[in-house]
Amino acid sequence: MDFPVDKDVPIELPQMLGKSPRMLKVFRDIARVAPKDFALLITGESGTYKELVAKAIHLNSPRLSGPFVAVSFASIPRELIEAKLFGYERGSSGAAAEKVGKIEEADKGTIFFDEISETDANLQAKLLRFIQDKEFSRLNSSNSTKADVRIIAATTKDLKEAVANGNFSKDLYYSFNSLHIKLPPLRERKEDILPMAKYFLKEAVNRFETGPKELSKDAKDFLSRYDWPGNVREMENTIKKAIVLSKGAVIRKNDLLFDDVGSYSIRDFLEQKLKRYLKEMIKLDNCNLYDTVLSEAEKSLIAIVLKETGGNQLKAAKTLGINRNTLRAKIKEYKIRI
Repeated sequence: MDFPVDKDVPIELPQMLGKSPRMLKVFRDIARVAPKDFALLITGESGTYKELVAKAIHLNSPRLSGPFVAVSFASIPRELIEAKLFGYERGSSGAAAEKVGKIEEADKGTIFFDEISETDANLQAKLLRFIQDKEFSRLNSSNSTKADVRIIAATTKDLKEAVANGNFSKDLYYSFNSLHIKLPPLRERKEDILPMAKYFLKEAVNRFETGPKELSKDAKDFLSRYDWPGNVREMENTIKKAIVLSKGAVIRKNDLLFDDVGSYSIRDFLEQKLKRYLKEMIKLDNCNLYDTVLSEAEKSLIAIVLKETGGNQLKAAKTLGINRNTLRAKIKEYKIRI
């Protein structure tokens, strides 16, 4: 794996790639915070693989021989989170036997809380107590239990804004935010896209045993231009899909395109739809291509929105962002049936 070489970069960076300035800063931040046994916060958009950063910190910390336990608050019903974290004694909510929680499982190691913002005020208070005292109580128990655990939290949301709105504990926020790593979205580190794509390609080829595959020029151009709203996770899944569905040894742009229009840019959608049409049009002299394409696109857009709004012109005009009188004039001009 191609990691940047820097004396300040930790040795173990599982599945993390990047040589862009933004990612080199992340690597330096990992090296800086890993030895410091404090709670810390990782922020970034969905799909930036915040858990990988947490693992890298764990593997480069004095706790590397201890367990790494991950808990996603977004995937656990709120009424069950407390029992999942702290465990419970016999008799709690009808339990026939005691149960060790995730915090105890992580003793002498690191616990990773994904989407820490999805916790309520009661749980936030208990987490703050644990961070400060390293003590907690199982459900249905009055006894305190100690656990030597480092907490790393992550969120896609703005916790500072959540504090201001009264949705997140100010004290808990500051207990995390003293050490903070922010992951950049993939669209802000374009130079990392192709090296990552090649890495995921190699991994998928080995996993699915498809035989050698490579990316065509138009595939590379598409990967580089696309904004990747789902970030690294979206790219990895896109490459895997292309590996499985592509024919032959070369993965082309069409193999990377998605099942629905919303998954890729309008530019790419139009390019695919207009390609055959344009080949014929450019053979003609004075075909007035600009006006023709714009008017057809406008007519189709208005017709589609009117259909989706059930013919409600006021709602359609608001959706389109135009004046209602303008919409009426366009309906008349294009002879659109409602």
